[in-house]
Amino acid sequence: MNKRWQPYFAFLCLCGIYLLAEKFRAGQVSFVSDDAWIFAQFARNLADGFGLSYNPGEPVPGFSSALWVVLSAIAYKLTGQFVFPMKLLGILAGLGTIAVGLKIAQQLQTTDESEIAGWAVALSPLLVTAALSGMETSLWVFLVVLGFWWHVRFLAQPSPQWLLEGFIWGMAALTRPESLVFFALSALHKFLEHRQRSLLLLIGMGLLTVLLVSPWVAFNLKHTGTPFPATYLAKAEPSHIRFGALFTISIGIVLFTFWLAMNPTAFAAFVEAVKRKCNERDWQAVFLLTVPFAFATIRLVAHRFPPMSIYFTRYFMPALVLALVFGSVWSKRWRKLPLWIIGAIPSLIWVANEHGWMVQNTTHMQVRIGKWLAQNTPPNAVIATNDIGAIAFFSKRRIVDTCGLVMPEILPFVYKPQGTGIFGANEEGIWEFLKRRRVDYIVIFPNWYPRLSRRPELKPIYRVKLAHNVICGGDEMVVYQVKWESEGDEAGR
Repeated sequence: MNKRWQPYFAFLCLCGIYLLAEKFRAGQVSFVSDDAWIFAQFARNLADGFGLSYNPGEPVPGFSSALWVVLSAIAYKLTGQFVFPMKLLGILAGLGTIAVGLKIAQQLQTTDESEIAGWAVALSPLLVTAALSGMETSLWVFLVVLGFWWHVRFLAQPSPQWLLEGFIWGMAALTRPESLVFFALSALHKFLEHRQRSLLLLIGMGLLTVLLVSPWVAFNLKHTGTPFPATYLAKAEPSHIRFGALFTISIGIVLFTFWLAMNPTAFAAFVEAVKRKCNERDWQAVFLLTVPFAFATIRLVAHRFPPMSIYFTRYFMPALVLALVFGSVWSKRWRKLPLWIIGAIPSLIWVANEHGWMVQNTTHMQVRIGKWLAQNTPPNAVIATNDIGAIAFFSKRRIVDTCGLVMPEILPFVYKPQGTGIFGANEEGIWEFLKRRRVDYIVIFPNWYPRLSRRPELKPIYRVKLAHNVICGGDEMVVYQVKWESEGDEAGR
């Protein structure tokens, strides 16, 4: 096989192994998390003519990636499926990331050893599981890495090509809004290199990015009253209540370093690259080497939720991949391929096992409950739940979201004042909201809502318990039928 195709082949082989892990653990190929089914729910409604809605015909920005919803909807229209095309899109984006990582390496070094950068990306177990997750992560990584390739390619002099980079950052922001941090770091680097000579082009680059993002921001403003999607509002508030900024940043950076060090060779290469470039006073390279940690820090300030598990590394994946690329480019001792392969083997095996269990957990809990609800509840039933992906997708029932990801109007009931539920959720406030909506069933993790789950109005009628839980919010999820005490409650409906 031609040497240049080997990293791509290795990545595809790893994807095949991880798919086998899904089949072995879950008995089928599916998504690693309930969140992917949220995208499927939005994409199906969009493809079926209901617009960007979660409950059909009720528009809401309950997603972090507008571009991924649109692509998933197109894939569904073409194939009538979700799992296969969404995984295929993720794999293609992963292959694209390898290609762009090689382009960055060729741009930054003059030796013929740039292929190590491709291997560094291809051997990342976190990128493999992200590509197969059904989520936007792999596409996001590809667009961010593409943006930095364009950045380093045209950094030497102010160039009209910066405007095209603005287009890339706009598309990346439509994939995940955190991409604007990478855009800002790229713009800062250009300004530090060229000062006033860069201002006009930087303004143009920024305007093009804003132009692409503005329809999504307008959609958010209309339905949440803020520039942010409902998902951000639902997650940011409890993270700020629970965690202090200094604590979160400290723990988050430690964990970010841990995920980079999953491959000890990658970590050693990055450390050597930093030392080498600092000694050489190559400040351009030093700036690029600080980008991954700068992004991680800024994100932890905005959303105080460290990457505590394999799944939650998805919020930091572009930074991790950039660290792999830059480290492999500027290290000298760690350019031998056997070192990268040997360093990657333990983490590849570990993540493959966890990947299989994540698919098993989601399939055996949320997917199973969604299918049970479809068979055992009336078509017009209203169901309240804290996990809004597979339960909505498979039950095809109207959903009331107890966390506010697709129902921002519940947020004042959930977190003001702080309560006894998960992340300080106010269980009495949630109950008051559910009473107003007159829900028929409640599907929750009892450990998330210990008081709510014990209310006398709730009768447990179905439950699923996981023997080995690696991703779900609790080991047990219970379906409760709600018996309202009196017709007088109708006034609050």
